[in-house]
Amino acid sequence: MHDYRQLRVYDMAIEVASETYRLTETLPRSERYGLVQQMNRASVSIASNIAEGAGRGDNRDFARFLRIARGSACELEAQTTMAARLGLVDGESARVLREHLERLKASITNLEKTISPP
Repeated sequence: MHDYRQLRVYDMAIEVASETYRLTETLPRSERYGLVQQMNRASVSIASNIAEGAGRGDNRDFARFLRIARGSACELEAQTTMAARLGLVDGESARVLREHLERLKASITNLEKTISPP
């Protein structure tokens, strides 16, 4: 079992979730049950899957949850791009979040490689 609180990738995921919540606060009220909810859920899913996988005690299960977390990061990246293209969020804020997501996805992939058997 891994202590997820000691993982850099978990800290990165928490920061992405915080950044996402700050970004979605700027979306129009009409998106409250649309993009806002989808983006917030995807961001929470990343950190949650890292934590749950780490707690499973089996590296194979952990790797599977890391893949799910990476999928949620891709989902959030697509939603952020959509919000920016629709002009619902500041383009610079969206760009910064996407950069953080790229680094997070790379870190998730590296961790998965580290714990997966050759």
